[in-house]
Order: sequence, then structure tokens, then C-alpha cells
Amino acid sequence: MKRRQCLQLGALASLPAWAQRGFDTPPPPGPARALRWPALERASLPNGLEIWVARKPGGLPLVTVLLQVGAGSLHDPAGKAGLAELTLAVMAKGARRGDETMDAADLAYAAESLGSALDIEVLPDCARLALTVGTARLEEAVNLLADVACRPTLLAAELERSRAQALDALTLSLADAPLLAGELAQRLFWGETPRGRLATRASLARLRRDDLLACHRQLLRPDSSRLILAGDVELAEAVELAEAFFADWPAARQPLPALPLLSPQPLAPALLLDLPGVDHGAGHCAVLLAAPGPALGVDAAPAQVAQAVLGQGYSSRLNQELRIKRGLSYGSSSQAEALPGAGCWRLGAQTRPERAAEVAQLMRAELLRLAREPVPEAELAARQAALLGELGRAPDTSAGLALLVAEQARQGRGQQALADWPAALRAVRPAQLQALAGALWRPEALRCVVVGDLKGARVEEELRRQWPGAWLLRAQELDLGSRTLRKGA
Repeated sequence: MKRRQCLQLGALASLPAWAQRGFDTPPPPGPARALRWPALERASLPNGLEIWVARKPGGLPLVTVLLQVGAGSLHDPAGKAGLAELTLAVMAKGARRGDETMDAADLAYAAESLGSALDIEVLPDCARLALTVGTARLEEAVNLLADVACRPTLLAAELERSRAQALDALTLSLADAPLLAGELAQRLFWGETPRGRLATRASLARLRRDDLLACHRQLLRPDSSRLILAGDVELAEAVELAEAFFADWPAARQPLPALPLLSPQPLAPALLLDLPGVDHGAGHCAVLLAAPGPALGVDAAPAQVAQAVLGQGYSSRLNQELRIKRGLSYGSSSQAEALPGAGCWRLGAQTRPERAAEVAQLMRAELLRLAREPVPEAELAARQAALLGELGRAPDTSAGLALLVAEQARQGRGQQALADWPAALRAVRPAQLQALAGALWRPEALRCVVVGDLKGARVEEELRRQWPGAWLLRAQELDLGSRTLRKGA
């Protein structure tokens, strides 16, 4: 028996260190790997179109082609909210190539034959059209993107079909508590500014084909656009393709309409919306806090680190307080939006209706605590490491890399900024976070939205105590286009 034990001990000693620790003990983390970003290269065409290339040689033979244009929703005229989004949707339903016309089915087939799909995203200050293809099909992809962006047919019949789809999506969003809470927070925080105007059934009904043609003519133009190629591609090839398919894109004769400089115009301190039957009786409601954020062009590194501390990831403060310590929610989220003149942060979670006011108060307390107390160095280092790890995974795909480059371009950063970004995040100190929070977040600047089936929940009294002047609405009273959010007002 003793001999057998000795043999067992001897065998154990010969095992590697990780096996001796046992399978339940994770190994210590290794040294952090340096983030290696592909170099950005730039060129331009005589018509003003910028060409940005982020080359990833040696990986998969894929390229993402992304066209970023100036047609954002902030340009939507008063009373016609939803114009930019509807224009981009109809653009993907028909285009001309030479003497031929391609309808929606032709364009969808052309994209699918490339092994891809046309992705369209409309942001407040720009819009993006993108395709990801194998390198052998790159020329066809750039040609297709140019057809859609430069030569859309914008047919009246496709406008009606896209309008019907937009109205259906709007109807669905009005029955989805988290989506509706986000819309209401945007409306409550920005008020009657261009960012506060939301697409409604009335605004979508006002749009005509002439509106779409004017939007395309005024905003989709080469001097406010960037053609971004990320993946297995070189600058010379990108320039050659841009010249072949975008050189005849005529430069606009009129100056580009300036983006409005935004400033929050809150409608009310808080809003409580009773939405009976939401979540099929599951008893959840959405709680969202809106707070001022830094404007576009302001140093974004402290804001992004502060967001990681507050609401990004399992170890963030909001998740610790709401889920881990109290079991009030399955999780929380934090989103930041930087726009010309001002920005907005949104902290959100879902919880039981009777705990909604408590969740709102905890969110507000965590936001304000960031201004009162410096973040401990250990916590800051952990959140920066998580942020950098997430950032380091983004360039693993050509689409992720293209979006990184597009965001750098949107924020007006130069070629070197992407390479410098990890170091900028790592250099953020607790005093910067405290200064940022102190400059932006005061109790009277915060706005709260609660949406859910509130039957029997005593949320209204508690919410009004936390936010004096809070509005209470029933679902059947809601009108997103009204200044009071109430029908008939």
C-alpha cells in the first residue's frame, strides 16, 4: 500500500503545474498581448470621395466594402422624421447600371450571388452601406455598392412597400417595452431638437418620392462620403476600383447642409408608461436612465472607460448592483451617443414592475457616485483590460475592422488615431473619470423612463418622489409626435 501511494505521489509530481492544481482551479492569466492594428492608408478621387484602406494580409481572403455617406437622420426636415431611413431603404430596392434597370429582386440576387447581403445602417449624422465578399468578387461588390448609392431608381411603388414595412416595424416597437423605452428616452431627453423628433405614422405618411429624390441629391454625394475597404486588399487596388465605379459620381453644386449643433431640451423629468399585456404577462418592465454625454469631437477615451466601469460587461457596477447583489435584473446595459454639440448616455435594465423605482434609484446613485468618488485603481485596471480585450477582438473580422475605421472617420480622427486608441484607453486615470462625471451629471440633468405592465405596482408614487413632475401615461394615450407625448394635446 505504501509503495502504491509513493508511486501515485511520484506520478503526481511529474504532472505539469496546471494538472497539479486540479481542474477546478484556473491557471493564472498570462501577460497581456499587445494590440496590433493594421495601418490605415488613404487616397481620394477628384470628385472628393475619400478612400480608406485597412489591410489584413495573411488572413482569410475576405474584404468588407463599406460606404459611409452624410445622409443621417439629423437632416430630416421638421414634420418628416424617418426620411433618411426610408430613403436608404428604397435605394436598396432599385438601381440603374448603364441602360439596364435592376429591381429589388435583381439587387438581392446580385448580393446573394456574391455570397453576401447588403447591410444598411442609418445613424443620426451618417449612413452606412456595406458588403463582405471574397477577394475574387471584390470588383463586383464595389460595382454593386456604386449602383445602389449613386444611381438608385427610388421608384414610387418601392416607396409604398418600404413605407408599409416601416409602419409595421413601428407598430411592433410600440408593443416592445425595451424598444419603446429607448424611443421615449430619446424623445424625453432631446425634446423638439432634430434628435428628439421620432418617425411616427403621421411623419411617414407625409413622405413623397420628391422628398426621397431631394434627400439623395443633397446628402448622398462624394464630397461627404468615404469608401472604406478592410481585409485582404491593397490601396492601389482600392483606388483602381473606386476610379472605375465612383469617378462619375458628380460632385454636388450646393454646399453640404450643416449638421445642427444639439443641446438637450427635456420635455419632463421622468415618464411612466403603463403598457398592459407587454411580454405576454411575464411581469417585466423596462427602466432606462438618460444622462448628458460628451459631444462629438471631444476626447472620447475617458467617456468610453467610464461607460465600461458603469455598464459594460458582467463585472460593471450596474450589473454588480442590480443582478449580483440584489437579483433585480438579469443584466444591465450602457450606451453612449456622441453627436454634434452634445451627447447622451442611456443606462437600461429590465425588472419586475414593483421594483422599477428601486432600479431607477440605483442607476442614478451609481451615475452620481462616479463624480463623488474616484474609481479604485484595481477596478479601473480590470475594466480597462475588459474594454481592451473586447476592442482587440473587433479586427478579427473584416466587417469589425471596417466598422472601427468608419467610426474613426465619423469622429474626425486621423490615420494614426486607430493605432493610438488602445494606449489612449489605457492612459485614462481615475481623476479624469471623476472630472468627466462632475462636469456632466447633476441630479436635475437626468431623465428616467419606465415602461411596462404596471397594473397593481406602486411605481407612480415612488417615481414622482424621486423625480418631481414625472408624467404618467397610458398606452392608448401615447403620441410620439406630440410635445406632451399625449394624443390630442
